[in-house]
Amino acid sequence: MVTVEQILEYLERRIAEHHLAGDRLALKRDQDVAGFLMAAVRDLGDKHLALRFQVLAARAADMREQLEKNAE
Repeated sequence: MVTVEQILEYLERRIAEHHLAGDRLALKRDQDVAGFLMAAVRDLGDKHLALRFQVLAARAADMREQLEKNAE
């Protein structure tokens, strides 16, 4: 069975890989996935875990924005 920690680690790794590859669309998808998971765990009452997914969503958004600024 997959654990939440493994999902967090996977998402962190994918965000880093997509940033290094300059893939803005993939970073947007990463942000959306992290946001979806954040909402799910928040609705289940786990505020701490929701915050961890929120941080990942923000990281993906920040990296995407960084790539967009560099592309200008």
